[in-house]
Amino acid sequence: GFTAIKDAWFNGTTIELAVMDGDITEDGTQGLRATMSVISFTRNEPLEEAMSVNVTVKPTYATHAPEWMEVA
Repeated sequence: GFTAIKDAWFNGTTIELAVMDGDITEDGTQGLRATMSVISFTRNEPLEEAMSVNVTVKPTYATHAPEWMEVA
């Protein structure tokens, strides 16, 4: 997942994401599925902690609209 988001940021391309409240393979899991643009990708490297990345995405124009989905 990290590499796909990083590549979308550096290549200026969109990415299909499903932001779910649990494992996408489990019944009852729900969340937003949409084509997203990565609008921020900030890498943090504190001296004494692990590297982290703050990412901001937003839905963008696509052939299908964002939708709320639930795994059945």
